[in-house]
Amino acid sequence: MSKKKQALLCVAAGNTIFGFSFIFSKMALEIAIPSVLIAARFLMAFIALNIIAFAGSRIMIDDGHGGKKPLVGFSLRGKPLRNVLILALFQPILYFLCETYGITYTSSAFAGTIVAVIPVAGIVADVVIMRSTVRLRQVVCAVLSAIGVAITTIGAEGMKSSFIGLMILLGAVCSGALFYVFSKKSGTYFNALEQTYVMFAAGSVIYILFALIQCRGAYHEMILQPLQQPGFLLPVLYLAVMSSVAAFMFLNYGTVRVSVSEATIFTNLTTVISIIAGVVFLHEIFTGFQIIGAIVILASVYMANRSD
Repeated sequence: MSKKKQALLCVAAGNTIFGFSFIFSKMALEIAIPSVLIAARFLMAFIALNIIAFAGSRIMIDDGHGGKKPLVGFSLRGKPLRNVLILALFQPILYFLCETYGITYTSSAFAGTIVAVIPVAGIVADVVIMRSTVRLRQVVCAVLSAIGVAITTIGAEGMKSSFIGLMILLGAVCSGALFYVFSKKSGTYFNALEQTYVMFAAGSVIYILFALIQCRGAYHEMILQPLQQPGFLLPVLYLAVMSSVAAFMFLNYGTVRVSVSEATIFTNLTTVISIIAGVVFLHEIFTGFQIIGAIVILASVYMANRSD
């Protein structure tokens, strides 16, 4: 298998993992407010990354030349931090803030439709910032992918919107696209573990402070009690280890090796997986529009990345 195909599979795997996160988030949000959930998720992910970095750098394996090398390479020392810090700013900090507050002013169906424009924004960023050449087929597939997501929301309850909500959600779209740009840029100096480590170090600080401020005066009821319940901790464990550490390491690894346009087209796979997961695990109804939308999304992803 070529390195490009491996990279595309990694990007697809990352977005597939994201698709299951909605189920676990829904479970955890029955017990805690969003800021506490995000803070717990990011802190647990950061702890997991420290364990991986510590253990992996001390386990030595054969380097193929008669010597030894660490199982996992990890070192931030002497590397230019600018691009990786910008990466952390866009994802997870700005993206999560914009998505969360965008949904507050709109509906989840409307928000999902707007966020589906990330592949289109990725193409714009690829051309303007990365100076890449984008094929017409990629543009068409990105647009069709967004249309596919819109089709899945037809008939959804509470399809409401507002100007301020739209503006905030467009901030999420820009942040989502720029994440792929700066993942690729910072990948010149940092490996996937190092990139993900910086992202969640920054995210942990920001969102722990945010949760503490929002829960001031009620820390026991709003923070400590949820942390003592398995119904909260088990979903957070998935969100931290799989939907944070594993998913973003897949994305950071894959994005370095393909173009921004090729990587962002996979973002709407999350919608397809979340629909399937809802049907299988939550026994939700699989509507005809969801089937059509899912087929359009999958066909768009395939056509955008198939070999000529």
